[in-house]
Amino acid sequence: MQKMKYKMNKIFIIQIVFIMVLTMVLNIIPTKSQAYTQSHKEGINSFPDKYKSDLQKLASLHPNWKFTAFYTGMSWSDFMSKETSSHLKNTVHNGSDSKWKCSCGRVASGYACASNEIISYYADPRNFLTESGIFQFLEMSYNSSVHNQAGVENILKDTFMDKSITFDFEGSQRTMKYSEIIMDAARQTNISPYSIAIKIIQEVGRSGSSSVSGVYPGYEGYYNFFNVGASDGGNAIENGLKYAKDRNWNSPYVSIIEGAKFLSNSYISVGQNTAYFYKFDVVDGQNGVCNHQYMTNVQDPSSQAKNLYNTYAKNNMLNQSLSFIIPVFDNMPGKCDLPSSIDTSDRNTYYVNGTGVALRERPTTNSSKLATLRLNEFVTVLELECAHADGYSWSKIRRSNNSEGYVATCYIDPANTGKNSIAKIENTYIIVVPDKKLDEVLNTLGITSYEINKADGSGASSGDKAATSYKVKDKNANKTYHIATLGDSNGDGVVNSGDLFAIQKHLLGSGVITDDTKKVAADVNRDGSINSGDIFAVQKYLLGTGSITL
Repeated sequence: MQKMKYKMNKIFIIQIVFIMVLTMVLNIIPTKSQAYTQSHKEGINSFPDKYKSDLQKLASLHPNWKFTAFYTGMSWSDFMSKETSSHLKNTVHNGSDSKWKCSCGRVASGYACASNEIISYYADPRNFLTESGIFQFLEMSYNSSVHNQAGVENILKDTFMDKSITFDFEGSQRTMKYSEIIMDAARQTNISPYSIAIKIIQEVGRSGSSSVSGVYPGYEGYYNFFNVGASDGGNAIENGLKYAKDRNWNSPYVSIIEGAKFLSNSYISVGQNTAYFYKFDVVDGQNGVCNHQYMTNVQDPSSQAKNLYNTYAKNNMLNQSLSFIIPVFDNMPGKCDLPSSIDTSDRNTYYVNGTGVALRERPTTNSSKLATLRLNEFVTVLELECAHADGYSWSKIRRSNNSEGYVATCYIDPANTGKNSIAKIENTYIIVVPDKKLDEVLNTLGITSYEINKADGSGASSGDKAATSYKVKDKNANKTYHIATLGDSNGDGVVNSGDLFAIQKHLLGSGVITDDTKKVAADVNRDGSINSGDIFAVQKYLLGTGSITL
């Protein structure tokens, strides 16, 4: 009996120990994160209200575009918690504004750990529902009726891939253009060749890098065009080339084909089929969410978007049937603004509107390049349009790190803040929303000593409505600005059916608007051209179903 009791106790103890060990093992083994209920819903009406107005503007410009809402099933706070769970998971260039960088101070391969605020800005889809920004949500599948080799060659022009190469392949020599190789990769992987080409340039630069030179010490004859495996820890180039050598990527052809297959198998096939999804993994796949992200740079999707947009525009393909998949989160906050250590309420604060913009020592394209400005970076303008050379107007600016230099004025725009919600200065123009008096506009812009004249040169009163083609001289700054009231395309100071008629005639070619200031006013939706979207904006304003904003 005593022996039986002893055996029972022994079995019980063994079971307890087994359970404890099993629990410890289960806690060590990584498990798939919480499952989310996700769904795709077609059409603009399937989006939350905060998306709709911007998407409607795009639809009016491009009726063939299709918009799909991808409901992630995640709350915004849950998403941000996962994205900020570890340092260097998201990065920005180390030369970025201090508000863009995490207080941890960690830097790897020239990129700093990103702050929560800048991650929020670039992760918020609503910040990029513009004609070019939306291309980070472009569905990446190959479409033979849309994509062609000529389009790829346009992307590769003036890059290191703008040529033919000869290489060994399966025991024989082959000569191919890089554009041919990329088209071959597109057909084999079902990825858009434009996305492939832009991704390569994004990874290794327009001039190429050591990853694709084929002569890197210890890795001669190996290539990694997509920087697959080039993690930021240690030497990123060596990490990537080791990955390539282990897989015998021994020619540019093999590297591009096999790299594209890696993207297709690892990302496209699991639903990460846009530039946004490459960076922000909100697709609840095998690895859970926010665990399978191709790059760390938070600006990568928006940079790719600009390049994709330019490619489609140059090839006259913006009116093709394009599909965009845009994520939606639960309990989203108000729009996440771009953080800056620069005072954005100052009317001398501008932001950089392009990628790869050069800051130069002197106001000329032949001058030394001091730095590359980042897209959406805020800068302080010290001297606006202080020089003209090489076909550009130049402005002297100061960055947040106090470095100074010159930049082509066309690559900077005034910061549009709440203070300037009715008017803002753009180069030689004061852009105004409709139905505002001049004294209200000038007070908003901080112009306290001024002289106002009508288009014919006669004097005007500060109590007049701000009419297109009025001129304002800022006596303190000794600068003259032209008023451009959005929608007031005929310059009578009010937005009415006459303006609608003027824009329609311009588009039909029966009454082209030739005055530069009136052209600015006629671009009502601020997309850079006069088109059907401007007619739509004026119609909604006149019907009382929409407002005209900066």
